[in-house]
Amino acid sequence: MIFLLIGIFLAVIGTLFIFFPSKGNLPFYGYHSPRAAQSDTHWRYAQKTSGKYFLIFGLLMTFIGYLLKLTEFTNYFIIEMLVLVFPIMPIFILTEKKLQKFDDEMRGDKK
Repeated sequence: MIFLLIGIFLAVIGTLFIFFPSKGNLPFYGYHSPRAAQSDTHWRYAQKTSGKYFLIFGLLMTFIGYLLKLTEFTNYFIIEMLVLVFPIMPIFILTEKKLQKFDDEMRGDKK
C-alpha cells in the first residue's frame, strides 16, 4: 500500500515540477543541489529533468503498488519500507548525472 501512496505522491510532484517549475531557489519547492544552484540555466534544467524522473518513477511505483493491492500483497509494510529507497534513489542519481553532463557541455568539456 505504501508503494501506491508514495508513487502517487511522486507522480504529483513530477507533474508539478514539469508544468509549474520553480522559478528560483525557493526553500520548499524545486529540486535542490549544489550543481543545480550553479546558475539559472542549471536550475531550470534541473527542474525539468527531475520533474520527468519524479513522474516516471512515481508512475512506476504507483503501478507496482496497484499490482500489490490487486494481488492482496499489502501486509508487507516492513518489506515495502525497506525497498522503498530503490525506486526513489535513481531520481536523484540520474538527475545529478544529467546535470553533470549538462555542466560539461556548458563548459565545453567533451567526454
